[in-house]
Amino acid sequence: MDRKGQRGSVTVFLSLTCILFLCLICSTVESARIQGAKAQAANIVGMGNFSVLGEFENALLEDYDVFAVDGSYGSGKFGISKVEERLESFLVRNANPRESLIAGWCFDPWRLELVDSEISKYALLTDEQGEPFYQQVVSYMKTNSAMLAVDALMEYTKDTEKIQKWEEEYERRKEESDSGLSSLEEQRQEKQKQLESEAEEGGDVQLPEEKSNPLKEIAKLRKRSILSIVTGDAAVSKKKLSASSLPSKRRLRKGNLKLEREHAGVLANVLFREYLLLHFPNYRTEADGETLKYQVEYILGGKNTDEKNLKYVVNRLLLLREGMNYLYCLENGEMGAEAGGLALTLTGFLGIPALTSATKHALLLAWAYGESLLDVRTLLQGGSVPIFKDASSWTLTLEKLSMLTELLREGKPNQEGGMDYEGYLRILLHMGRLSNQKLRALDMIQCNLQKKDGSGKFKAENCVVAIQTETKWNCSPVFLGLPQIVMGVRGGKVTVQQNGSIAY
Repeated sequence: MDRKGQRGSVTVFLSLTCILFLCLICSTVESARIQGAKAQAANIVGMGNFSVLGEFENALLEDYDVFAVDGSYGSGKFGISKVEERLESFLVRNANPRESLIAGWCFDPWRLELVDSEISKYALLTDEQGEPFYQQVVSYMKTNSAMLAVDALMEYTKDTEKIQKWEEEYERRKEESDSGLSSLEEQRQEKQKQLESEAEEGGDVQLPEEKSNPLKEIAKLRKRSILSIVTGDAAVSKKKLSASSLPSKRRLRKGNLKLEREHAGVLANVLFREYLLLHFPNYRTEADGETLKYQVEYILGGKNTDEKNLKYVVNRLLLLREGMNYLYCLENGEMGAEAGGLALTLTGFLGIPALTSATKHALLLAWAYGESLLDVRTLLQGGSVPIFKDASSWTLTLEKLSMLTELLREGKPNQEGGMDYEGYLRILLHMGRLSNQKLRALDMIQCNLQKKDGSGKFKAENCVVAIQTETKWNCSPVFLGLPQIVMGVRGGKVTVQQNGSIAY
């Protein structure tokens, strides 16, 4: 068909229609791109946050299975601005694909430009008396609890209330006994002088032969250092630490982000304390090269020297054993009768029934004390002692109570089926305050890591464990050129606000 001379009105109309459709398509694509840019901004922020926490302290993870970022980056001087600088560098790199090796082949449809970024909130490892540390530890222990006999560990918590009750009961009864004997002492002396005077005057009074009184031996032992008694000739570490910079000894900086407490309760506490026994040495498993050798003892005692911490634990062990041994003495009728017979021999001739009764009670307390010294000596030598004694596990006779010093030098034979030193540490940890144990564990972590190469300025209070971030982006237009020319559509940079958060 010959089309020469025909008008082109249809072609112009079609062209205008196509341009309008192209403008509509470009506007729609631009709108979709903006939504995609918002999603991309969320991805970039997520990757940036992850990258920040990805720079965790390696030594902390390797030695103690805890994640945290050193907020001082090795300088020892904390600044959240330092963490913000690292965040910004990750955000800028992730937002600009042209910095990659294939920049020449890269088309960036998002055109995101970082305007501002900040860490609005953050949490530190030492916040709330070490609660983030506690939560991480319990999570780790639950993940690895298949290796632990959790049911057996829970058994240690069942007798705690009874142990504490009899610790207090022993102290109360001993105080009453000392007071009672003291009040009767003047009366005893007067009666003793009267009988001696009558005997000298040739009366019918015959004083009994003086019998060895074990209470005198016990009185001498009570005046001595318990630590020197139960350790014998064994050397005790003289290591000490400077307490001025330790988390438990100073006022700590605080983060402004409160984390959710996922773990709590008896099981969580048991797992946390088992972690302490697994990751820190004690008197029986001491490690060389550390600031302190007896670190579990430090977590219990909080003193600045090994010797003071071991002394604290020894005194606690002695009191624990005194309470349980005294309970057995009271329940054992034969022991009560034996103590009563000796008390009668020692004081019966004076004719003061109250003195005889008080002496019997004092002998039972002294007997429990002597057995307890032998128990603690056994534990420190690597032996085992049952919590609840019976006839087969009780070793000290009343006759040998006066020879206790010699028996302690010899040591006490190991017993089958008892609990070793670490088992008793487990009980003491369960009886202690959890808040103290969390911070003191961080004390030891800080001191130990500061001895390692590359971590000399490590501080637990500088460790970041969670962040919340706020970012602002500009998104430049890509497909609005044609609509702006043809239709006069106004379109410039779109501002995208994107927040994020991450925690270990």
